[in-house]
Amino acid sequence: MLIIVVIAALVLGVAPSAGAQRRQAADAEVVARSTLVATGDRVEIYRHGVSVVPAFLTAAEAAYRRLEALTGRTLDTATLGPRIRIYVSDAVFVSHVWNGYAHPRDPKGIVFLSARAYEGALTRTNATYVHEMAHLFTWRYHSHTLREGLADYLALEVHPGAGVGPNAEGYDRRMTIHPEVVECLGTTKAPPPWLVSDLDRRRAYYFASYRFVKSLIDQAGMDTFLRLYDAASTESALVTLYGASRDELVRRAGI
Repeated sequence: MLIIVVIAALVLGVAPSAGAQRRQAADAEVVARSTLVATGDRVEIYRHGVSVVPAFLTAAEAAYRRLEALTGRTLDTATLGPRIRIYVSDAVFVSHVWNGYAHPRDPKGIVFLSARAYEGALTRTNATYVHEMAHLFTWRYHSHTLREGLADYLALEVHPGAGVGPNAEGYDRRMTIHPEVVECLGTTKAPPPWLVSDLDRRRAYYFASYRFVKSLIDQAGMDTFLRLYDAASTESALVTLYGASRDELVRRAGI
């Protein structure tokens, strides 16, 4: 339990106190104990331990339509279900999709949103809910950095200048990109262990992934990028689609 509290605190940028023994609830627990707030054409909103206004559905439905337009893709409803289900919970400290990084092993159209991210969504100062919804439109992936970078890119297209994920202050600031982060960009490497325990490197990982993806989309457009995203051999596809090595493309991104 304490490990979960420490990780959640690191991701949220707060220090866990000696008395902070609350745990992040298991996904199935949140689903089982939540109450339906509102249902739309594409999204359902649930609450768990917090008050949620039905108006949040309007923002989520609008984000859904924007994600369709930006990616040219529709939700895989045959796999994920007919609607995206968003659970806002005070027992969720790190927003995520069902099963987190292991989502493709048991894909479901479910987003878990922390109370903090929900409050930021209402004021359009935090785009984390769009980031998590974006994962569902592109749930099959081979490169984790492309996955996270694309979700940030799409979130910031919907809410420019907003905070997102571990970078709640936004990206309008300089950030040190660690060599171990650069080594992951545009590869099929699994998420490194420090990604869930080291806030500084976690922030840099998401920032660099975003910068890399944005650079690729700026160079050749979304359609070409999504061909790369779908390719099983990411580094080979980079050369084929962009005519340059991974290292050169990272350099072009200013990383």
